[in-house]
Order: sequence, then structure tokens, then C-alpha cells
Amino acid sequence: MNKAVTSVLVAGLVAAGLNLTRVQAEGETAVPAAAQEPQPVAREVIEVKAENAGGLVVLGGTVIPEKIVALSAQMPGDVRFVAGSEGDHFAKGDRLVELDSTALRAKRVQAEAALASADAGFRNALVQYNREVFTPNSQSNTMLGGMPGLASMFSDPMRSMMGQGSPGYERHSSLYGQGIQIETARNAVEQARAAIREVDQALENAVSFAPFDGVILKKMVEQGDIVQPGMPLVTFADITELQIRVEVPTGLLGTVKAAGSVQAKLDNDSAPIDVAVDRVFPMADPGGHTTTVKFNLPDGVEAHSGMYAEVMIPDPAKKTAAHPVIPKSAILWRGSLPAVFLVGDDGTLKLRLIRIGDRTPDGMVSVISGIKVGDRILANPSAGTRAGS
Repeated sequence: MNKAVTSVLVAGLVAAGLNLTRVQAEGETAVPAAAQEPQPVAREVIEVKAENAGGLVVLGGTVIPEKIVALSAQMPGDVRFVAGSEGDHFAKGDRLVELDSTALRAKRVQAEAALASADAGFRNALVQYNREVFTPNSQSNTMLGGMPGLASMFSDPMRSMMGQGSPGYERHSSLYGQGIQIETARNAVEQARAAIREVDQALENAVSFAPFDGVILKKMVEQGDIVQPGMPLVTFADITELQIRVEVPTGLLGTVKAAGSVQAKLDNDSAPIDVAVDRVFPMADPGGHTTTVKFNLPDGVEAHSGMYAEVMIPDPAKKTAAHPVIPKSAILWRGSLPAVFLVGDDGTLKLRLIRIGDRTPDGMVSVISGIKVGDRILANPSAGTRAGS
């Protein structure tokens, strides 16, 4: 009896254990299956709303030096010396780039020798002229103790009377010929001096000097390079005085000229600063209908050449106008151009370039063009977001 009961109990326990094992196995397989299901990527989509923004138009620009020059080669040759690299500072008159001038120095020695020969010829022509003036027919008079000269005192008048010669004109011709020799010798001297000046000018062109205090922004050659006339060598600029170059729509030029100064914001997201209008270009771009305007940055502002900047120009015509507004997080920058991702009815994304305006008191950004009220955009797109996804 005890053995029968024991057998029943063991069988029950085995059955219960099998059921428990099946339940645990089902639970273990169910949990990973649920965990492996792909989770949808959350994308917050917002609708563009309208809000009264201030009358400011934000235009993108670039920080540039007020003084910048591109030094180029004035003669062919090998680069013999380069002063430094990008960022090195040099004072006015310092040597920046020098070309090999061995051949030019040899030409100068040749030109100096030509000048010495021409000068000797010029001095000889003067002596010969003076001899003809003070001792005419000196060579013939040396023969027979001056008898030919004495005979000419009687023969010359007879020849003139008989029409067989003109002793006066012969004298004039002799002096004129000696004068021509002097003039020819003088021209040879001037020609030799001009050749020396030409070589000296070429020697000066072989060396590029700093036109003002500044730094090298870009270096295009290295020692040993072969250059031709017109090839760029270095870009040199004075970075102590910087400006913002902006393409301003033609309709805002009157406001810019009247204001005299506007506010600007640099790429480092600093507080707005006042920039003064320095120059308004006299001609507009026919394609974009914009005019280049330069604004002076105040002293002490931390900026460098090539930095992106935004200039906020007042637009009185739009002070009370309602513009589309979006959060700052929805804006992506493609170079210096702001853009947003439009969400289509089917959920696809389209990249749309926009022009932004002033900031609203609640931190939103007004949009001047590119999107309209009612459009749906991504509120916070990531760097990996792509159009068409």
C-alpha cells in the first residue's frame, strides 16, 4: 500500500515538473521575441504657425579682413625662399617670397660692361669733335711740315671761284659728322643705363615684400617650385581690422544707408554686437538683385577671417506683419544657408532652404521665405536625416 502511494506521488511530481518546465521555456522564448521587434524611430512633427515678429531681416555674411592682397609672381623662375607658413606674422617690408635671381645678376654684370664701353665711346667722340674744331685737317698738316695746309690757303679760294668745291661746306660736313658720332655714343650710353634699370626692376620683382603689417592667410608655393608670371604665391592680410561682407537685397539699401550701424551676430553664437556701415558697393548683382555691403567689426571682438556672421537689418515695412515662426531646433545649416525638413502627406521628407528673420520674445525664429503657415516640419532633425526618408 505504501509503495503504491509513493508511486502515485512520484508520478504527480514528475508531471508537475514537466508542466513547469514547459511554462518556463515558453516564457523564455516569448521575452526575446518581443525584445527583438524593431522599434519605430520617433520623429516629432510640428505645424508652422504665424506670429507677429519684429521688423528685422537676418542676412548671412562672411568675416573678411579689411586689407587683403594676393601676391603673384612677376617673372618666371624657381622659388628660392618662402618666409613662413599660414598664420605667421610679418612687419611691413619683410621679405615673404624670393625667386632665384642668378641669371638676372649675370645680366646685370653684362649690362654694366656695355655701359662702360658706351661711355668710353662717348668720351672718344667728344675728343674727336674737339680736335676737328681746334685743328682742322690735322692729319694732312702733319705731312711735309704743314705744306698741304699752306697750299690749301691758295687752292681753296681758286676751287671756289672755279666752282670745283666749297671749302666752307666741307668744314661744316666734317664737324657735323663728328657731332653725329657724339650723339650716337650718347644714345649708346643711355641704352646701356636703361638695360641696367630693367635688370634692377626684374631683381625687385624677384622678391615679394609685405605691403603692410599682417599674417599669411594662404601659402600656394614651396621652396623649389617653378612659377610663371601671374601664378599666385601667398595671400597676405591684416587681421587686426575685420569686416563683415553681406549681400543686401536692393530694397533694404535705403535702410542700411540711413541706419549707419546695425546689429550682427557671429558664428560662435555670441551676443549681438553693433557694426558700422563702411562701404556700399555702387553696382548691384544683376542675377541676385543684391548689393555688396561691408560692415566694420568693433575692436576687441573675437573673430577670424572666413567666419560666418549674421547681420540684422531693420525693415520698417514688416514691423507689424505676421511671419511663419519655427523653433530654432528645426533649423539645419547647409554651409551658410539655413534649411528645414518638410514632411509630406505620405511622410516623406524634403529639404527646403529658407531665409530667417528676427527672433521672437518666446525664442522662436521668424521665417521670411521658404515655407508658409500650415506646413509640417521636423521639430528636431538629426545630422543623419536625409531627404526622401
